[in-house]
Formats: sequence, structure tokens, C-alpha cells
Amino acid sequence: MTQVTLPLTGVRVLDLSYVFAVPYMAGLLSDLGAEVIKIEAPHKLDQTRGRAFGPYLDNDPAEDPWNRSGIFYVVNRGKRSLAMDLSQQEGQEIFRELVAKSDIVLENFTPRVMRKWGLHYDELKKINPSLIMLSNTGYGSTGPWSSFPSQGTTLEATMGITYYTGYRDDKPWKVGQSYPDFIACWAGLNGLWAAIAHMRKTGQGQWIDVGMYQLGASLMPEPLLQKQLDGTEPVRMGNEHAEYVPSNLYQVAGDDQWLALTIQTNQQWEALAKLMQQPHLAIDERYRTNAARRANRESINALVQDWCRSQNAKALLEKLQALGIAAGLVLNSRDLLHDPHLQHRQFYETVQHPEPIGERPIIGRPYKLRFRDAHIKKPGPRFGEDNNSILSEILGKSSSEIAALKASNVVSDLPTNPGISGTMDTASMLKLKTLIAVDQDYRS
Repeated sequence: MTQVTLPLTGVRVLDLSYVFAVPYMAGLLSDLGAEVIKIEAPHKLDQTRGRAFGPYLDNDPAEDPWNRSGIFYVVNRGKRSLAMDLSQQEGQEIFRELVAKSDIVLENFTPRVMRKWGLHYDELKKINPSLIMLSNTGYGSTGPWSSFPSQGTTLEATMGITYYTGYRDDKPWKVGQSYPDFIACWAGLNGLWAAIAHMRKTGQGQWIDVGMYQLGASLMPEPLLQKQLDGTEPVRMGNEHAEYVPSNLYQVAGDDQWLALTIQTNQQWEALAKLMQQPHLAIDERYRTNAARRANRESINALVQDWCRSQNAKALLEKLQALGIAAGLVLNSRDLLHDPHLQHRQFYETVQHPEPIGERPIIGRPYKLRFRDAHIKKPGPRFGEDNNSILSEILGKSSSEIAALKASNVVSDLPTNPGISGTMDTASMLKLKTLIAVDQDYRS
């Protein structure tokens, strides 16, 4: 009987990346069977290992805070960790040895870094002609902005997204945390699939040069088309819709509970008016047609909001959907974990981490492979936990050679610059709404 393998079984990936876009990309490659080696700098931790993106386990940094970050374990699931200093010549030589035995290299440094180390694609393909390399930068490897570092916040603004997001008569607002990163992740994966298919057919490698700035056009097609067609631009309107009214988020009964609904037709408006026990609104000239409702969106939003405030969220959702009205609840993290549809789809996978972390749910993938069991194969790595096994098993280094590399700080079992750690002031964060809630019962 033929053993069923995952699509990327036998593929080795060297992941030099930090934060979200490329690390998550590499985590998904691991789900599909690839062996992913995360090469981490001992003197510069991945920011997601630190406190910048959320509290530590039980809000306790303990003696190894770099191994207690939830977001790190979500994004970097399934990987092995080699903590090695690529700024040292010996580290660069070891990396070249790994490239000769690998299939894909992923990195998100500014373009000058890999060139400075002599590890750019033109050099690496001399070692391995079939190598696929993906470089994810803010603005690409060429052009007048290529040397600029970037992050999600600045990219959203520079792309133009924040110009259209926000509330009426208010400043531009961010879409969310690191929104462009995850779009870059999916875009980069598309490039990788094409490069892998080409390599398997021809044996030829490829360099994929991703400039996140260029994603902007794909993130806001409607404003671009509107500007081209009639010279106008959309106005900021929060969660409302330019054409359909009412279409908004409305607060319902309970503590900070919200529901989204959209009325697209006059028939739906009539059904909503009856449900609100105000059937006269369906024939009121101010609201009878789409055009009239657009002209009176402020008063109609107030009417719907007044009614929603006393309604139970789930009961109202069922009533609206039964009438054919588009509606959905605004869910938080706990709601998503308990969502029956996501549970049916097995979207959250249970992963057993070493104690004291223990068993945790981690997001899977938004797709299913009918004939292949893609899954999270292991938790994310503790810092440098695979140093010895990678150097000995893949590169054949002896124990004395490995000891010498550690003595010269080329390879390190512990961060040499762990940064600032400590507990978070959750009371203050709750007051500021940086945190919405702290679930004291999260383990169960």
C-alpha cells in the first residue's frame, strides 16, 4: 500500500524571517509537510518572542520569557530552531552548507543585509541552482525606496488604505494590526507555489522579490476604479456602506455586544420594519427607497440602533437571517473558539506544548485538502532547541565542532540580548481598552 504523503514532504525550508508575514508563511509550509528551520539571531530576538505582541503565558515572564509568547507559537508552529549569528563569517559558512542541502530560503531583511553578507540570490544559486528564494521587503529590492525599512502601520498609510478607513469627519485610521503582513503572506505563497511547480518541471530555481507596498493596489480596487471613472473618491464612513442603508454595526443587549446587518432591497427593508414592529417605516417617503434611505442615513441608523439596543444578539441574528437579511455577530477570541461552525471545520487544532504551556488550541488553515491530512505537526520551537540536532544530523558536525561554535558565540542556546521583559499591567490595559477582557478560566 502506497503511503500518503503531504505535498511538501521532503522539502527543506530555511526561514530567516521575523514578525508575521514570512514567519506565518513558513508555518503554513510546515503544515503541508515541509521541514522548516527557523534561523534566529542570538543578539536580536524575533519581536514576537518578546512582549510587544501580547502578554506572556499567565502574564508571567519567568526565567525564559522568550519561550512564553503565544503569538510566536501560533505563527512559528512546526518549525525547528537554529540560533546562529549570520553576521559572523562562520555563521555565513554554515548557512551556505545548509543552502546546499535545502530547497527554499525565506527572508525579510532590507535588501542591503543579504548583499552585505554575500548571501543574496545570485551567490546562493551558485551553491544550489534549483534553490527557490523569497525576499519580502517593504518596497522591493529595486527603486528609490528599496532601502527603506517598513512595518504594517507605515505601509497601510503609504499604500493609501488609511485614507479611506476611519469615521465621518475624523482622521484616517488603521485597518488593524499588521494587516498588510497577512496579505503579503498569501501573495508570497502564490509566488512559491508557482516557483515550486516550475522547479519540479525544469530543475530551475527562482528568486521571488516581494514588495509589500505594491499590495496596496490589490487592497483597495474600488477607490482606484472610482477615481479613474469619475474623478471622485470615497469618503470615510466607518462601518457603513456607500450604497446600502442601513448597513452598519449596531450595539445589542449585553456588555459590549454588537451585530452587523445590511439591507440591500426595499423588500428587506419592509421585512426589517415589520420585525421592528414599525411597519409604517416601509412606506415612509424618507425611507421607502434605497435612494431615500441614503439621503436619510443618519436618522435611519438612529432608529435601527434604538431598536437593537434591547435585542438579544443570537436571537436577533437568527430572526434576521431567517428573513434573508445579511447579518452577523461581532465575535471575540473566546466566541471564535466556541463557534460551532469553526469547531465542525476543525479550524482550531489542539497542540501539545512542553510544560508549563501544555495543551493549547492554535488556528489551522482556511482550507481543507480532501486527500491529504495537512495539520500542525508540532509546537513552535523553544529558542535554539534544535541547535545540536541540525548541526550534527544535517551537516555532520562533531560534538567538539559544535562546542567550538558555541564558545565563539556563532551558535547560542540562549539569547545574548533578551531585551526587556516583565508582567503587563492588565488593569490599566482593560481601562484603556487595549485589552477587552482577561479570561481567568482560559485553561478550561
